[in-house]
Amino acid sequence: MKKNPRMAVLVLGFFAAVILVTTSCGRDPIFHIISTETPPVPPLIRGGPTQMVVFDWGSDEESRVPVLFVASGGLFWYSATEHDRDDEGNVMAGTNAGWQKNIGIPNRPSGRIIDIATTQNHLYILSMEGTGVDTTIHRLESGGNSWVPIGFPPGSGNIQSVFADPEGERLFAGVQSGGISFIYYLADGSVNLSPLPTGTRILPNEQPTDNTGLLSGVVYRAGSYFLTTRNGVFEVGRGWLTGDDMARTFMGMIKLPDGTIIAITRAGGFLYQVNVDGLERIPIGDDFMRAGRDVTGALSLWDEVDSQGNVIPDRRMLIAGIQGSRHSTTFINGYVEFSLNEDGSLDTSIPRREAGSPGGLWSVQDTARYRTSLGRLPINHLFQAPREIDVNMTFFASTQSAGLWSYRDLEAGGWQWNAEADN
Repeated sequence: MKKNPRMAVLVLGFFAAVILVTTSCGRDPIFHIISTETPPVPPLIRGGPTQMVVFDWGSDEESRVPVLFVASGGLFWYSATEHDRDDEGNVMAGTNAGWQKNIGIPNRPSGRIIDIATTQNHLYILSMEGTGVDTTIHRLESGGNSWVPIGFPPGSGNIQSVFADPEGERLFAGVQSGGISFIYYLADGSVNLSPLPTGTRILPNEQPTDNTGLLSGVVYRAGSYFLTTRNGVFEVGRGWLTGDDMARTFMGMIKLPDGTIIAITRAGGFLYQVNVDGLERIPIGDDFMRAGRDVTGALSLWDEVDSQGNVIPDRRMLIAGIQGSRHSTTFINGYVEFSLNEDGSLDTSIPRREAGSPGGLWSVQDTARYRTSLGRLPINHLFQAPREIDVNMTFFASTQSAGLWSYRDLEAGGWQWNAEADN
């Protein structure tokens, strides 16, 4: 039978139209993601910045105001000037904090700053010289004109990190020597580090007390210091805390607004409640509260604010940084959220919020835009600026290698995560 070429053309055209419609519909999300991708901004603070801390700075008690500090080789600070504040010292609406304003911070010592911490009365920096074997801690008093070196016994090892709770007055330093981790501390009024006695041995098969594991977090509560390390959690002066499954690496800890202390594990990001008598993995239904992926140790509290800078009580979050893979490059990074109740306690009735879950993340307006920006990057630290510094309570992220990022309403593109630029 002879074929009708006109009919063949019509049939092919019909199928082509169907394919075009179906593929276009299927690619709408892709087109949306592409259209919302944010052009990267050159970061003001490059590399892998340290944790962020707030320290009250001023020449006397009456003039002291909170300042946000972060380091990445050099020291950076984020503050509002006296012209941005009212007669009571509060930041006025419509003003903006800025970087490196002239507030009288003295020149820092030589070396590359690799970590910072703050207590009630001191700001501490950990500096590294040369190949990293020579590390030194210096501290600065509020309004002081010089950095004071902290003594460390020669040959005791390499200081790798410093931690403190701003509500306390003790500094803790993670030290490594010969492949073994130790913890040193700075006693009240001292300018010399001392080895930390970890307390009574509790677990029958625990690591020796001189092999604490890398220090990863400090929280102060009711006169006691709680520390997370890669080998466990312990309370200073009492010893290691036991739990239902202690074969875990703890990446950090944080105190919620209601006083609850939460520690998080590396694998799976399980949340543990830290009590004086032990550790408790936090249940939710038939499962446990967890990030669902490996975590980086970045932990932060986050509050949503309205257009006037007022906190919305039922939009509070505990946020944890995640990493899609430890061994290969992946674009599934960023963070997940855990809801808090209005009293600041953990809401154990709601699973984690993540970019791929129904409703997405509450801390961003457009989850697709987040996934193509900060969601691709591993994050070492997260921090929300307090209203006393920034009326917008800007949310910051220290990435592992792409510098310091922030979530802002930018003129080019609206609300977005992007590298923090000089303003």
